[in-house]
Amino acid sequence: MASSIAIPRRVPLLLVAENVLLPGSSMRIPVRSIRNMTMVKSRLLGRNTLSSTVIGVIPKDPSKDDEDDELTALHSIGTAAVVVQITGTNWPRPAYTLLVTGLCRFKVESILQETPYPIAMVTQLDKLSDNDRDDMDENQELTALAENFRDQAAKLVEMLDISIPVVAKLKKMLENLPSQHLPDVCAAIVKASYTEKIQVLDAVDLTDRFKKALPLLMRQIEGLKLLQRARKDGKVEIVMRKEGSRPPNMRSVFRKLNTDLEEEDGDNESDDLDLEQKIKAANMPEQAHKASMKELKRLKKMPQHMPEHAMIRNYLELMVELPWSRQSKDALDILQARKDLDADHYGLDKLKKRVLEYLAVRQLKNSLKGPILCFVGPPGVGKTSVGRSIASTLGREFHRIALGGVCDQSDIRGHRRTYIGSMPGRIIQGLKLVNTHNPVFLLDEIDKLSKSLHGDPAAALLEVLDPEQNNNFVDHYLNVPFDLSQVLFIATANNMSTIPPALLDRMELIQIPGYTQEEKVNIGVRHLMPKQLKEHGLGVEQIQIPEDSIKVLVSKYTREAGVRTLERRIAAICRAVAVRVAEGVSRARREKLEATQGDRKNIPSEILSEKDSHEASTLAHPPEMPIVIDEAAIEDILGPPMYEREMSERLGQPGVAVGLAWT
Repeated sequence: MASSIAIPRRVPLLLVAENVLLPGSSMRIPVRSIRNMTMVKSRLLGRNTLSSTVIGVIPKDPSKDDEDDELTALHSIGTAAVVVQITGTNWPRPAYTLLVTGLCRFKVESILQETPYPIAMVTQLDKLSDNDRDDMDENQELTALAENFRDQAAKLVEMLDISIPVVAKLKKMLENLPSQHLPDVCAAIVKASYTEKIQVLDAVDLTDRFKKALPLLMRQIEGLKLLQRARKDGKVEIVMRKEGSRPPNMRSVFRKLNTDLEEEDGDNESDDLDLEQKIKAANMPEQAHKASMKELKRLKKMPQHMPEHAMIRNYLELMVELPWSRQSKDALDILQARKDLDADHYGLDKLKKRVLEYLAVRQLKNSLKGPILCFVGPPGVGKTSVGRSIASTLGREFHRIALGGVCDQSDIRGHRRTYIGSMPGRIIQGLKLVNTHNPVFLLDEIDKLSKSLHGDPAAALLEVLDPEQNNNFVDHYLNVPFDLSQVLFIATANNMSTIPPALLDRMELIQIPGYTQEEKVNIGVRHLMPKQLKEHGLGVEQIQIPEDSIKVLVSKYTREAGVRTLERRIAAICRAVAVRVAEGVSRARREKLEATQGDRKNIPSEILSEKDSHEASTLAHPPEMPIVIDEAAIEDILGPPMYEREMSERLGQPGVAVGLAWT
């Protein structure tokens, strides 16, 4: 290395943050800064051979990230190096990675050029002549240090598995390496901080260099001893096998092997103890408790770097998070429940009656299993919102599971843990999310399930929705029974014909037909209009929609079983009024500003503040407010009526008759 190398006096500099290249070692350096990119393009990419160019790799203070000021943070000593390989990429932005090998130390005398990339005048530091080697042999302290260092390096290699190719290569390299190069090479491959490597780089004197590098080597040996003492040999083998199939990168090997074992083992023991306490406190059934303790024993014996270690830990964390016995208290006040249901939804008497019946029986028998209801009706009649309202009335948690387009039974039953990326089904995931044993589950769009190569999810629901079986529901991921009997399942569907007969037989059907015109008007006045006014930032001081106008919207601008289109029509009216309100406020503010601009200078600040507050309230509600929406206004906003009146009403007009045509 340095003994036979003479570097040029002027070298281009490659600035490296948070890393140190030592002579005799190799390192991959990412190139991203503008100065480094320019240097690579100018001095390396245009050369026929990379080895003909010597560059200076010099560390800079990692705490200073300002690229304009980075030359002031350069270290005074760097490493001359040759570039062995250049790899580049253009995505997501142009960048290069250099594989460099250190040659010798140099000291920066002066910076000759700063832009477009730095060039420095340097002095080579590592020059060993034949006389210097003789002096090294005569220096007894240095000779003893070198022999001790070589013995410790050999001991480090002996602690590893020599049958692994990368370890065998390291052993051969250390045996043939001259003594003066041992500190740099060993300091480069062991785990060391930025400050520690800077100290080795600054040690120009060989004796001082041995003294700086020896503690790093000893610390690495102690770490491997702790590995063996803690019976973690499997960890070493895994890391070395991984490295054995790749190009030898000893620094990477030792980085993976060197860990703070005492802290790591302490954390593992603490985590396992916490997990064991959580399992005992989870109040699981006996079968689930036995399965969890069995997996916990496997976890304690398993090395942390094995893939199955993370899988078992995820499984146990799910087991302790599930609500095996936690449940919310039902609100069993029937009179209050009736008021809440009437306030949330107009009509739907049959549905409300069934919910109140459930509450009445629940008062008499605490162990009543949850009913399995299926609301069947056209879109927009409130099937989904009714489920949320029922949960609120009962005082339970609510969780919606969208089943539209689901074609894999694993979505219901979960994946088996032998698969990579396995997870529980949606039922178990929902229970974990609501964290209670007796929630209200809404199985939305149950009629839109479909079969596929991965099974039939409708068939998987047979166990979930069977009151005689779901107290022992087995998810493939958990592989232990879970009691679903206290869950109130509510399914929604638009069409009964697409639901399999076996699944349909397990549910209690409640038909929700379309609303009558009177019901739509009441829903529009009670629910839709206040909701849209709130969403559009309007109040009754700015817009009023009489009941007769709602009737016009229902009869002439909607033709549906539900009320979604009616809500969109009301929203369109609110948007049109919002434009009028905003224009009026802007116009009034501009006129007021022009009228009072000359008089404001002589008004005290306290009076002016009160006056501005009063004017802001006046501007928000101009004199022409509120805007009353009548039939003419509706036609002006929404256009001419889209639908004719009913047949019986039209037949009373002169010139209208019922006709039948055949073609």
